This record gives sequence, structure tokens and C-alpha cells, in this order.
Amino acid sequence: MPGRKAKPPRLWFREDAGYWIILDRKRQIGTGCLREDTEGAARALEAYLGERHTPTLGATDPRFLAIADVLTYYESAKTPKSQDPRALREHDLLLIRLLDLNLFFGDRKVADIKGQLCRDFVDWSTGAPNDNNSKAGIAARDGSVSDQTARRRLEDLRAAVNAYHGEHTLNVLPRITLPPKTDGRQRWLTRNEAARLLGAAIGFVWDGARSTWRRQPDGRLTRRVRWIIRRRIPAARFILVGLYSARREETIRRTQWLPTTTHPWMNLDAWIYHGRGAAEARTKKRRPPAKIANRLRPHLTRWRRIDQLRSAELRAAGILRGGEEIAFVVNRTHDGGPLSGKIRSAWEGILQDAGLSDDVVRHSLRHTAATWLMQKGTDRWQAAGWLGMTLEQLEDGYGHHHPDFQEEAAGAFGRRS
Repeated sequence: MPGRKAKPPRLWFREDAGYWIILDRKRQIGTGCLREDTEGAARALEAYLGERHTPTLGATDPRFLAIADVLTYYESAKTPKSQDPRALREHDLLLIRLLDLNLFFGDRKVADIKGQLCRDFVDWSTGAPNDNNSKAGIAARDGSVSDQTARRRLEDLRAAVNAYHGEHTLNVLPRITLPPKTDGRQRWLTRNEAARLLGAAIGFVWDGARSTWRRQPDGRLTRRVRWIIRRRIPAARFILVGLYSARREETIRRTQWLPTTTHPWMNLDAWIYHGRGAAEARTKKRRPPAKIANRLRPHLTRWRRIDQLRSAELRAAGILRGGEEIAFVVNRTHDGGPLSGKIRSAWEGILQDAGLSDDVVRHSLRHTAATWLMQKGTDRWQAAGWLGMTLEQLEDGYGHHHPDFQEEAAGAFGRRS
């Protein structure tokens, strides 16, 4: 087709072969990297591009600086200097996002970055029809994402350009145009909904038609089979910790019983939840030490005793060695190890049994804790510190739940001068 622009070399996972390949026009170059080896596949693509691409690293004129080189520079700069699993996992996620950017921007120059090109990227990402992309011969993306995901990718592009500019000082710094940011989900649970969520986590089933727990013909409460209940034990702990600590999912999954500098941990002597290990880097997501809620304390005491007994059983079975103990508060039932990933399948079953829709996500537990604090009239300063928020964030997201919300302003009109 005359005038059709060729796609830049890109990675593609070939299902029948079981490994990543590099697509370059009609050529397919095998990398030998399996699905989980995204870093190896990226290195293979980088090496391939290096063979056919004249590097522009060091250039200060955006007209001659390739975006692909800016992304490569940024990925290299963000490579973890340690083998910390969390840092490596975050770098893998960054690598996936940068590969997505490279698919669209990789053959362009930094000077090409304009508002329209950013909007074209959003359309490409979301699968929306776009005349500019069609004329350029850019096919629709395999699997569309939301405009907020596209926004996150463009934020990575902005960070990459700024990082390069900080080292090499571009003559002109392009402006990255982002799609509007939507308000985050603020779904929180009522006391009844929270009770239903916990009840479903331990095996009970909610009868939505009768607004009560489902019962068998003989009057006994219906309960899921034992293996399902056992499978949901980690989720039950997660729900209780989330409701009464307002911690984010990743923090809860990484929380340990004993003092550590590399993970969050529970101090059951002083009743302090340390949300960040002393050696962990500070991020925008605050994780300050916070007093453990009274409602959570008896559960933690009981779980700690259970895990100490389970540790002895696992050592006797040869699963734990020496003096090892179960380290994580939320752990796997079969070996006491940390959860390998996010709570997904168990969560979906719990929502269904609780009669709740999928707008209740795991982060809803944090929203719930913040909302309950405001509804109880908790001092805003203490609530913000406990939640790890600024006062502005607390007021903006949850202040309207406080019983004193704008009370003085609303009552001012009733006063006589």
C-alpha cells in the first residue's frame, strides 16, 4: 500500500512456540525467552535494535533524539541496584509499560511529541478509531486498555524524557499531553456489607432475596465445603486487617510478625503497625507507623498463636527447616509462605457469596476504614496521620462523611445579626 508506514520492530509472544519473538516487517526473530522472562526478551529486542539502529544517546536536539533511546536510557537508569524482590517486580512492570510505549513511539523522534500524537497514542491504546493512526498504517493495539492506563503510560514517557533531560539538557523540552484524570473509586462498605464480606470469607452464603444468611431445610446455616473455607482463610485475614488498619493490599500481603528492616511488621507488644521497614525506600504512598485498632488486636493475638502452632507442625513435616517460623501475617495455608500474588479468585467467590457486586475491590477496605473514621467524628489530624494521608487528601476524599462537615457554614444563615 503506497505511503503505508512500516511498524517498528516489536516483541510478540508466540503461543504455539511458547516464547517471545521479535516481529520486524515480515520477519520473525526468535528470542528463546519464555513468557515470564520479559526482561530477557527486552534485552533481545534492545540488542536487535542496536544492530540496525544508530544510537542517538547523548543528543540534545530533540529533532535527532530517538524516543526509543530515551526509553532505553530510562529503563537502564531505573534498573534496581539490589536483588530486592519487590524492586525487581516493580522494574518488571515498568519494563512492560515501556515496551508498550516503544510499540507506538519507538521509531519517532522526541521532537515529534505533540499534543495530537499523545492523543493518537490514547486512541491506539483504547482501541478507538483514529484517522491519523490509520493513515500512518498503525494497526489497532492487541487488547485495548482504559484511558487511565494509557495516561499511566504517558506519565512514564514524561518521566523518561525528564530523566534524560536532567542528564543531557535538551534544547527544547516537549510537553506530554495527558488525558483527563478521573476520580478514583470511592466505594466503601456499610457495616452490614462488611459483615457479609467477612461471613462469606469464612464460608457462609448470603440470601439476597430474604436479606439474611442462607439456611438449609433443617434450619442450619448453609456453609461452603471445607476446602473452599480453607482456601479463603488468607482472604479472611486480609479483610480484617484491611478494614481495621486501612493499609493497602501490597502492604498487608508483605506484613510480617517479627521486627524486620525489609518488610512492614506488627509490634504486638506496643500495638504498633509499622507500615514500612527501616531499610525500605520512602515513596509517595505513605506507610507511617500507626496504632493497631482495638478491634483488630484480639484477632492478631489469636492468629499469632495459631501460626506458632502451625510452624511447629510444618517443621515436623519438613516444610520449614531448623527454627523457621511462619513469617507473614497473611500466609498460604499449606506451607505458611507469603501469598504469591494478589488475592483474585478467592475474592471473586467471596463477593458472590456475600451478595456484593464487583465494584467492591480490595482497595475498598481502605476507603471503608477512612469513611468509618470520619462518620465517627474522629479528629481529622489524628485520622490523617493514622491513614497515612495529608489533611487535604482526607478532606477532599472523605471529609463530607464527618458529622461536623461545613456545619458552621450551613448554620451561619440561621443567625440573626
